[in-house]
Amino acid sequence: MKVQINNEYDTLRKVVVSSAKYYDPNHIAINNETIKYYAKNGGVPKKEDILKEQKHFWDILKQQNVEVIIADQVNGAKGQMFTRDLAFVIGEKFFLSNMRKENRKTAINGWQDIIKKIDAKKVIKVPTNIYLEGGDVLVDNKTVYVGIGERSSMEGVEFLKNTLGVEYKVIPIKLKPKFLHLDVVFTIINPNIAIIYKEGIEEESLQFLEKYKKLEINEKEQFELATNVFVINRNTLIMNANHIRLANEIKKININVLLLPMQETAKDGGAFRCTTCPLLRENI
Repeated sequence: MKVQINNEYDTLRKVVVSSAKYYDPNHIAINNETIKYYAKNGGVPKKEDILKEQKHFWDILKQQNVEVIIADQVNGAKGQMFTRDLAFVIGEKFFLSNMRKENRKTAINGWQDIIKKIDAKKVIKVPTNIYLEGGDVLVDNKTVYVGIGERSSMEGVEFLKNTLGVEYKVIPIKLKPKFLHLDVVFTIINPNIAIIYKEGIEEESLQFLEKYKKLEINEKEQFELATNVFVINRNTLIMNANHIRLANEIKKININVLLLPMQETAKDGGAFRCTTCPLLRENI
């Protein structure tokens, strides 16, 4: 099976997802600040609501001619629906992440049949002494941005530099405390434009993102994971139906916005980008 990701916005062809069937609202994993808030204040999402959102999302992906590959369920593994973190593709290399949270490590076992179809020479496992998760990795052709914070480390940046070689520029983006991954504060939606929550990124790292025209979001929108959109192609993206203000800003730059419900899934700490792991994008 061919895998290739050159950037965040070429036309999506194949993506890995995972059902929320494992999810139990009575035994949630407090793995991030979002679900921690709802566990404390009420509003923990129901399984049936998340499954309904998933089905709608997957149906739309299929309508966009995307092959949706569903990973197997793994008993006892938490966060299985957040496939983005478990693996990532840069160029033609398929990386298996090393997860920081123990309760998420075994989720990748549900991908065995998928991984077997990928050329073994292109499969690279992040060493167990290095933390690097897909939610922290954003690819823009020969530049790779890596979020440095709670889940991924500078050792992960060095690992990518050594693995990818001089052809790529790997840039660490330091996150402020409590922000889980880079893609909850920054997402690239086309070659020149990104969505950003500046308050989630350390000042010293903002200079590395100057090339992009930025659509800024506020604190409430960030908490609802407004950056966590999913790009289908250079002219189309999917985003949460409750982020109307941001959707209108994106429409002004002639990008078609598909508004879908994802409010309940987002309460568990991830939205569209978090629940997808692209394997193949094509420049058409």
